Amino acid sequence: MNPRLAVICLGFVIAAAVFAGAGSAHAFQGEPDGYNGIPWGTPLDRVSSMEYVGRQNDEPDTELYRRNSDDLTFGKARLTAVEYGFTNGQLGVVTLRVNSLLQYLLMKEETIRRFGPGKEADPHAERYYWEGERTTMRLKSAFDMS
Repeated sequence: MNPRLAVICLGFVIAAAVFAGAGSAHAFQGEPDGYNGIPWGTPLDRVSSMEYVGRQNDEPDTELYRRNSDDLTFGKARLTAVEYGFTNGQLGVVTLRVNSLLQYLLMKEETIRRFGPGKEADPHAERYYWEGERTTMRLKSAFDMS
């Protein structure tokens, strides 16, 4: 299982993947081990108030859930949803969604504040990544040039 935090914002993406047994030699600033107090690998039956919302498009074995009680902010960004992906019944993906370029930019600002500048994946695109001991995160804008 490759747990990961994915922050998708209506075409914008911040994703974090935890690779079991693999990863970078160094943690990045504030490297998460899950999201919203739920560690990677937590079984679905141990998380309360989950509402099924469908399957993840790029990973059909991953079922997505939401919690009505979630705080829909990420720094100053206003989220439209937080989705938790469970693969084989364990938390592996978290997706944060926003609905505008402004909200994406606010999310990007908060991501850099929390996790450091990251690495630019493409100088002509709005894409960044962070690699840590357990977590790899990606930030991608749908408004990039590629």
